[in-house]
Amino acid sequence: MKYSIIPALLMVFSLSCNKEISDPEPQPTVDPMPQFAVSAKTFESSSRLLKREISFTKNNPFLKNVRMFTYDNAKRCTEIKIGTIDSSIANPVFNLTQTLTLAYDVSALVPSSFSSVKTVFPNLVTKFYYKYNNQGRKISDSVRVKNQAGDPADRVIHYVYDDNDRVYATPVLTGFSMENNSLDTLSLLTRGNIEKLVSRMIRATGDQLVTYTFTYDQSVSPYNKLNIANSLYFESAALGIGYNVPLETHYMGVTTNNMTSWTTGSYTVTFKYLYTPDQYPVRKEMFLPGDVTPYQVVLFEY
Repeated sequence: MKYSIIPALLMVFSLSCNKEISDPEPQPTVDPMPQFAVSAKTFESSSRLLKREISFTKNNPFLKNVRMFTYDNAKRCTEIKIGTIDSSIANPVFNLTQTLTLAYDVSALVPSSFSSVKTVFPNLVTKFYYKYNNQGRKISDSVRVKNQAGDPADRVIHYVYDDNDRVYATPVLTGFSMENNSLDTLSLLTRGNIEKLVSRMIRATGDQLVTYTFTYDQSVSPYNKLNIANSLYFESAALGIGYNVPLETHYMGVTTNNMTSWTTGSYTVTFKYLYTPDQYPVRKEMFLPGDVTPYQVVLFEY
């Protein structure tokens, strides 16, 4: 689906005798959803590109879940290695479980695709493809996999942006069921963060509607500074815990600031951060309701 904005670039000229009078030069049109648009014009090179992210839970603090980011000379992310480190042993080593490789069309800033390879199946490559509009907003991502019968099956997610600060993410599946897939509606705050996520989970027994609301601080989200901010996608299982809402796995890069809480119904999860002097997080703690000890800790390295 195409989305277009007609910029109001009008210049009025008035002639009087020998003198020409013109209005001041018009200002460029501002994208009302800049956090969803990654372009050379809006991308800000950062001296603090995320290099490594380490997380662990209180249930198994010795097992570290690791994500390592690699960049090219243009500061484009080219590879993400996902794995674990068992710090309980004498000589801990990084155990690679998955590799994500991003591909670009020549000098393009946003990726055209990324490939996912799990170490246990080195010859099985899953490739995702992206499409963007002329503002740099992602309008679809697609992947072809095999269904349970072993036949090719396609999954395409379409992204539609309206004029009321909402984004609609709608999956279209061919070759397998919509069961357990979700239709998401995102409502945005003026600061460039997601205020609310309404997720309709498809169930054969009846769809389940879940609403999440979010709060933020005013510090820098390291994901939002990456050129792949609108293309980040991680499965909950990659983090090793089951408390991740879609915002933390699908839309983490499009929030300008860091989330301090998410709520669904009467259930609220909170987050606390430790920051560098220039407001980049180096430590994030996640607290489940009623807990004084963090359930999960994430460390950021730049």
